[in-house]
Amino acid sequence: MSQVTDTASRPEPRRRLPSEERRAQIVEAALQLVAKYGVQGTTLHRIAEELGITHPALYAHFSNRREILLAALDVLFARIMEVHRASSDENALERLRAISLRHTALVASAPAGFVFPLFEFLAASPEEGLREELAVRQRALAKDLAEIVQEGQAQRTIRPDVDAEQVGWLITSRHWTEDVALLMGVTEDWDRASSMRLLDLIIGSIEMPGGGEGAGAQPGGAPPRPNAASPGNGAAAAG
Repeated sequence: MSQVTDTASRPEPRRRLPSEERRAQIVEAALQLVAKYGVQGTTLHRIAEELGITHPALYAHFSNRREILLAALDVLFARIMEVHRASSDENALERLRAISLRHTALVASAPAGFVFPLFEFLAASPEEGLREELAVRQRALAKDLAEIVQEGQAQRTIRPDVDAEQVGWLITSRHWTEDVALLMGVTEDWDRASSMRLLDLIIGSIEMPGGGEGAGAQPGGAPPRPNAASPGNGAAAAG
């Protein structure tokens, strides 16, 4: 008489994930843990526990904890760069506006996956060796915005006398203000309306008069009006 086996009681074997998929899982788990526990609290043990794998299994995909953190940092900044690609508007000025509006919406809808880990990385101990890596990535974001400004100057939708790099940092500073207001819980003092007014000030200070007509001169031959993004006016870029 053959023995009947109760297959329903057997646990299903764990599916072996492709290497790239497992790496992505590890990085995503690290980002979630950074948001929850900070960089220091994101240990290899916690990452492995979060994924239900062994601690040594992590070394099949990453050499050490710092490598995981750097990969998580790359993913985080790639998501921020996706905000910069939120609009395909040919008008560079309107694209800058759309980028800022997308940032506002993203901060409100997904702070745990966007704002919280970013500022935990910023607050990490110098011993973690992440500050220089953060600076490189942040400069790349500001440079990307500056290149959009330069595109607008070539289109004659943005004034030619503004400092493109400084405008990039001004927009970045607005984004940081939204982030910090959320983190500090002062959104009643710095709400969406306040953020929109700041965006209007930035856009209004760099747009060409007359909707892009001319090369920046005011009607009647007057010189371009001074603005916060022009060099030599005492305005300091964030950074």
